[in-house]
Amino acid sequence: MASRDKNGKIRGKIDNIVYRGYKDKQIMQIAPKRVKQTLSTKLSALEFGLAARQAKFMRKVFHNVYEECDGNMVRRFTATVATCIRTAEKEIGERDLHDADLSQLRGFSFNENAPFEKLVAASPKLYVAANGSIRFELGPFVPADDIVYPPNFFRPNCSFGIFAVAFDFRKGNVQIVEYAGFDFTEEDSNQAEIAWSCNKLLPEGYIVLVVFCLRYFSLNWLGQRTQTTNKDFYPSIILDAFHVTPEMTVLGAADQLQPPSDDDFSSYGDTRGRISQRVARLITKAIKK
Repeated sequence: MASRDKNGKIRGKIDNIVYRGYKDKQIMQIAPKRVKQTLSTKLSALEFGLAARQAKFMRKVFHNVYEECDGNMVRRFTATVATCIRTAEKEIGERDLHDADLSQLRGFSFNENAPFEKLVAASPKLYVAANGSIRFELGPFVPADDIVYPPNFFRPNCSFGIFAVAFDFRKGNVQIVEYAGFDFTEEDSNQAEIAWSCNKLLPEGYIVLVVFCLRYFSLNWLGQRTQTTNKDFYPSIILDAFHVTPEMTVLGAADQLQPPSDDDFSSYGDTRGRISQRVARLITKAIKK
């Protein structure tokens, strides 16, 4: 049903024509015909919804790590998670990231406007041992020469951060396994390097993401940090994403790796969104037809 607003513009629908006003113009659009979706299309849409939900879960956890992102990050990240899920051999509704090949997540950049390779001359290296221990290396590099700093930023310093976080998407649980920061100054002309290791016992069945970021800041006369507001200087990437296998847990326990603190454990509830039940209902309905 259509009606005329106070400005004399028609708003609403008459037959298959939708009327609306925009500024001083009258806009008319043809309403699209209802498209009958196939079962396959409906199932794919539900699975993409699952990917979006699990991607949102990770973004929520890492929001304060990547801080700034490019305008397409949400779409790119969801699409990457969906691609991973589709590698699983199980059927739609029975699979999620825990069944998937996670290699597509490795190297994912949260901010394509700030690529690491254009800001830092040295390349990060990450190694995951059979017992689940993680080793990270960067350098050697010279902070004054091998790092690009924001222009017109008074006495800039920089800080590298690395975070290892474990996810259980089926229960909605998260464990902050380990994190560390490494500060450098633009005036430092000495050779530097970063060598960091994580020897925490990883929780079996979880998925571990290792995220690496770089932040730029200046120090005021009170020693307080002020970060740059230039969004092109907020690089953050996923260095690795891997499943914690039973073998990792057994070997880690045998090597007496230290379990994470209970204070680093959080629960976010259901992240699957009852996708499996909705898929089952669709398939049952299709069989009856």
